[in-house]
Amino acid sequence: MIRLALVLGALAGPAAAGCFAADGMPVTATYDSGLLLEYIARDGDVLTYRAQGLTSRMKDGLWPLDYESGGQRTEYLWDGDLPDLAAVIAAGGKARAEGKMKPITGSTVPVVAEVEILGEQSIDWEDCRYRAVEIRKVIRADGKVMSDGVLLYAPDAMISFRSSSTNPETGTVRTLTLKELE
Repeated sequence: MIRLALVLGALAGPAAAGCFAADGMPVTATYDSGLLLEYIARDGDVLTYRAQGLTSRMKDGLWPLDYESGGQRTEYLWDGDLPDLAAVIAAGGKARAEGKMKPITGSTVPVVAEVEILGEQSIDWEDCRYRAVEIRKVIRADGKVMSDGVLLYAPDAMISFRSSSTNPETGTVRTLTLKELE
Protein backbone atom coordinates (compact mmCIF):
# COMPACT_ATOMS: atom_id res chain seq x y z
CA MET A 1 0.00 0.00 0.00
CA ILE A 2 1.49 3.31 -1.01
CA ARG A 3 0.96 6.05 1.50
CA LEU A 4 0.87 9.65 0.45
CA ALA A 5 3.13 10.36 3.36
CA LEU A 6 6.06 9.26 1.21
CA VAL A 7 5.24 11.93 -1.28
CA LEU A 8 5.22 14.58 1.24
CA GLY A 9 7.69 16.10 3.29
CA ALA A 10 5.71 19.10 2.23
CA LEU A 11 5.90 22.87 2.68
CA ALA A 12 6.21 25.97 4.75
CA GLY A 13 6.08 29.68 4.05
CA PRO A 14 7.38 32.85 2.52
CA ALA A 15 10.77 34.25 3.41
CA ALA A 16 10.56 36.50 0.34
CA ALA A 17 8.04 36.81 -2.47
CA GLY A 18 7.61 33.32 -3.87
CA CYS A 19 10.14 31.78 -1.45
CA PHE A 20 9.17 29.51 1.41
CA ALA A 21 10.82 28.90 4.77
CA ALA A 22 9.92 28.16 8.38
CA ASP A 23 8.00 31.41 8.96
CA GLY A 24 4.97 30.66 6.76
CA MET A 25 3.67 28.30 4.14
CA PRO A 26 1.77 28.21 0.88
CA VAL A 27 -1.83 27.18 0.56
CA THR A 28 -1.35 24.44 -2.06
CA ALA A 29 1.16 22.51 -4.11
CA THR A 30 0.26 20.85 -7.39
CA TYR A 31 2.19 17.90 -8.78
CA ASP A 32 2.49 16.85 -12.43
CA SER A 33 0.02 14.00 -11.89
CA GLY A 34 -2.65 16.52 -10.90
CA LEU A 35 -2.31 15.69 -7.21
CA LEU A 36 -3.27 18.76 -5.18
CA LEU A 37 -1.79 19.09 -1.71
CA GLU A 38 -3.42 21.45 0.78
CA TYR A 39 -1.21 22.79 3.58
CA ILE A 40 -3.13 23.07 6.82
CA ALA A 41 -0.61 23.94 9.55
CA ARG A 42 3.02 23.93 10.56
CA ASP A 43 3.92 23.62 14.22
CA GLY A 44 7.70 23.72 14.45
CA ASP A 45 8.94 20.52 12.83
CA VAL A 46 5.45 19.03 12.31
CA LEU A 47 3.50 19.66 9.12
CA THR A 48 -0.21 18.88 8.70
CA TYR A 49 -1.44 18.50 5.13
CA ARG A 50 -4.33 17.01 3.14
CA ALA A 51 -4.41 15.30 -0.26
CA GLN A 52 -6.96 13.01 -1.89
CA GLY A 53 -9.09 12.86 1.26
CA LEU A 54 -6.14 11.87 3.46
CA THR A 55 -5.04 14.24 6.25
CA SER A 56 -1.55 13.53 7.59
CA ARG A 57 0.93 14.86 10.10
CA MET A 58 4.65 14.38 9.50
CA LYS A 59 7.65 15.22 11.68
CA ASP A 60 10.68 16.63 9.86
CA GLY A 61 9.36 15.24 6.57
CA LEU A 62 10.69 11.87 7.71
CA TRP A 63 8.41 10.38 10.29
CA PRO A 64 4.63 9.88 10.00
CA LEU A 65 2.76 10.78 13.19
CA ASP A 66 -0.81 10.07 12.15
CA TYR A 67 -3.24 10.10 9.26
CA GLU A 68 -6.99 10.14 8.82
CA SER A 69 -9.16 9.20 5.89
CA GLY A 70 -12.90 8.59 5.73
CA GLY A 71 -13.25 8.90 9.50
CA GLN A 72 -10.59 6.24 10.10
CA ARG A 73 -7.56 7.47 12.03
CA THR A 74 -4.21 5.75 12.50
CA GLU A 75 -1.51 6.88 14.93
CA TYR A 76 2.18 6.03 14.96
CA LEU A 77 3.44 5.48 18.50
CA TRP A 78 7.21 5.66 18.15
CA ASP A 79 9.57 4.25 20.77
CA GLY A 80 11.78 7.11 21.97
CA ASP A 81 12.64 10.39 20.30
CA LEU A 82 12.65 10.69 16.52
CA PRO A 83 15.86 12.18 15.08
CA ASP A 84 15.60 15.26 12.90
CA LEU A 85 17.33 15.40 9.52
CA ALA A 86 20.50 17.01 10.94
CA ALA A 87 20.82 14.18 13.48
CA VAL A 88 20.33 11.58 10.73
CA ILE A 89 23.07 13.21 8.63
CA ALA A 90 25.38 13.44 11.68
CA ALA A 91 24.81 9.73 12.37
CA GLY A 92 26.15 8.75 8.95
CA GLY A 93 23.01 9.31 6.90
CA LYS A 94 20.89 6.44 8.19
CA ALA A 95 18.25 6.17 10.90
CA ARG A 96 15.69 3.65 12.04
CA ALA A 97 12.65 4.18 14.24
CA GLU A 98 10.52 1.44 15.75
CA GLY A 99 7.11 1.62 17.35
CA LYS A 100 3.51 0.68 16.84
CA MET A 101 0.89 1.65 14.29
CA LYS A 102 -2.46 1.99 16.05
CA PRO A 103 -5.62 2.26 13.96
CA ILE A 104 -8.78 3.56 15.62
CA THR A 105 -10.32 0.17 14.78
CA GLY A 106 -8.40 -3.02 14.24
CA SER A 107 -5.19 -4.37 15.72
CA THR A 108 -2.13 -2.42 16.74
CA VAL A 109 0.89 -3.71 14.81
CA PRO A 110 4.65 -3.16 15.07
CA VAL A 111 6.02 -0.56 12.65
CA VAL A 112 9.56 0.24 11.52
CA ALA A 113 10.69 3.25 9.49
CA GLU A 114 14.15 3.41 7.94
CA VAL A 115 15.58 6.48 6.26
CA GLU A 116 18.79 6.86 4.29
CA ILE A 117 20.28 10.09 2.95
CA LEU A 118 21.31 9.52 -0.67
CA GLY A 119 22.74 12.97 -1.39
CA GLU A 120 22.24 16.73 -1.33
CA GLN A 121 21.78 19.36 -4.03
CA SER A 122 20.51 22.87 -4.66
CA ILE A 123 17.12 23.32 -6.28
CA ASP A 124 16.20 26.55 -8.07
CA TRP A 125 12.46 27.22 -7.97
CA GLU A 126 11.28 30.51 -9.45
CA ASP A 127 13.48 33.17 -7.79
CA CYS A 128 14.49 30.96 -4.88
CA ARG A 129 17.25 28.48 -4.17
CA TYR A 130 16.62 25.60 -1.78
CA ARG A 131 19.00 23.10 -0.20
CA ALA A 132 17.44 19.73 -0.98
CA VAL A 133 18.22 16.28 0.36
CA GLU A 134 17.46 13.06 -1.46
CA ILE A 135 16.03 10.58 1.04
CA ARG A 136 15.04 6.95 0.72
CA LYS A 137 12.35 5.93 3.21
CA VAL A 138 10.93 2.46 3.80
CA ILE A 139 8.09 1.80 6.25
CA ARG A 140 7.15 -1.72 7.31
CA ALA A 141 4.04 -2.59 9.31
CA ASP A 142 3.87 -6.01 10.92
CA GLY A 143 6.94 -7.01 8.88
CA LYS A 144 5.36 -6.14 5.53
CA VAL A 145 6.56 -3.23 3.37
CA MET A 146 3.87 -0.56 3.50
CA SER A 147 5.76 2.11 1.57
CA ASP A 148 9.11 2.40 -0.18
CA GLY A 149 10.23 5.52 -1.93
CA VAL A 150 12.76 8.24 -2.63
CA LEU A 151 12.03 11.88 -2.14
CA LEU A 152 13.85 15.09 -3.06
CA TYR A 153 13.07 17.26 -0.07
CA ALA A 154 13.96 20.80 1.04
CA PRO A 155 14.03 20.52 4.84
CA ASP A 156 14.05 24.24 5.71
CA ALA A 157 10.94 24.88 3.61
CA MET A 158 9.43 21.38 4.05
CA ILE A 159 8.92 21.08 0.29
CA SER A 160 8.91 17.78 -1.56
CA PHE A 161 10.05 18.60 -5.10
CA ARG A 162 9.88 15.04 -6.35
CA SER A 163 9.03 11.62 -5.02
CA SER A 164 9.14 8.14 -6.44
CA SER A 165 7.15 5.42 -4.68
CA THR A 166 7.29 1.71 -5.43
CA ASN A 167 4.06 -0.21 -5.03
CA PRO A 168 5.13 -3.14 -2.83
CA GLU A 169 2.52 -5.45 -4.37
CA THR A 170 3.20 -4.79 -8.07
CA GLY A 171 6.68 -3.23 -8.15
CA THR A 172 5.26 -0.34 -10.20
CA VAL A 173 7.04 2.96 -9.62
CA ARG A 174 5.03 6.19 -9.46
CA THR A 175 6.93 9.47 -9.69
CA LEU A 176 5.45 12.84 -8.76
CA THR A 177 7.18 16.11 -9.60
CA LEU A 178 6.22 19.48 -8.17
CA LYS A 179 4.60 21.69 -10.80
CA GLU A 180 3.21 24.70 -8.90
CA LEU A 181 3.17 26.33 -5.47
CA GLU A 182 0.50 28.84 -4.41
